[in-house]
Amino acid sequence: MAFTHQYYLLIFALCVLYVESADPSAQLCNSNSNTTTTKITKNIDSVLTTLVQATSQSGYSVTSFGSGLANVFGLAQCRADVPSDECSSCIQTAAKEIKTICPDRVDARLWYEYCFIRYNTENFFGQVDTGYGTFYYNVQNVTDPKTFNNALGALMEKINKVASAPGNKGIGKDETKLSEFLTLYALSQCTRDLSPLLCRQCLAIAVGDFPTYCDSKKGCRIIYSSCYVRYELYPFFFPLDKKLALESSSMTNYISVIRKP
Repeated sequence: MAFTHQYYLLIFALCVLYVESADPSAQLCNSNSNTTTTKITKNIDSVLTTLVQATSQSGYSVTSFGSGLANVFGLAQCRADVPSDECSSCIQTAAKEIKTICPDRVDARLWYEYCFIRYNTENFFGQVDTGYGTFYYNVQNVTDPKTFNNALGALMEKINKVASAPGNKGIGKDETKLSEFLTLYALSQCTRDLSPLLCRQCLAIAVGDFPTYCDSKKGCRIIYSSCYVRYELYPFFFPLDKKLALESSSMTNYISVIRKP
């Protein structure tokens, strides 16, 4: 399917504290989707209730409720490295806020650093969706782009293989030493409704965006509906030394680009 992409550039100073999970990383209220009806709204409420209950326990859930044109499909997932209490808190917040940011459309999606939730009256399960994307990149460049990009490429290839392997909950994460005092951290995550092949395809698309949005940058996040990749020069995934992460990441400047299909 061909898309005509629209780009929105937002520049801001982002203090990457580990309360960042309280603020959405990205959101979509699809204005091209149908408006809700009373019946669809009730079905959305039922889907969200089920997603919160199931995802708080297992870290991931898909469900549907209703029939015909009022059938609503929902998916919720926590980042697989996140502790269960953080997962539960995140998904409860997401389920509450998604109807606030999108009160009258049938296609809504909400991303937090620790979790993701979406619903639609169209069945999206098991499909790669990279039409809508949000991209964050650090305004600072690395000092040795060639060495950095080689190390980044090798690390992403390694963790993407882990993320797409069966039984790994769609996540891969690792780190590599760039020097005695500098470490590169990276994480990749697919939604768990994807097959291993489709997970690899989604992650390949995301990593393929690095040259466009994050070339030689000190940090980057590529956020799609079906997968997510991130790298930083400070620790950000669990198990986490929050004090070290906070000291390393405070007052980090990012640029955000939103691409709409």
